[in-house]
Amino acid sequence: MNEQAISLLQKILEQQQKQTGLLETIASQNLALIEALADGEEADPDAQPSTYLSGAPVLAGR
Repeated sequence: MNEQAISLLQKILEQQQKQTGLLETIASQNLALIEALADGEEADPDAQPSTYLSGAPVLAGR
């Protein structure tokens, strides 16, 4: 291979390594978010619903 091709391949490799690092960061942050959501308070099963099955809000006092 000539020097120009090698240089371009090295640049591509560097960018792919940066991209891989960013993707790993995103994956770990997503995992942390999922764990935080899983540890959140669960809804009270005895509480009155705030929406109907259609998704329309339940209006208080009506």
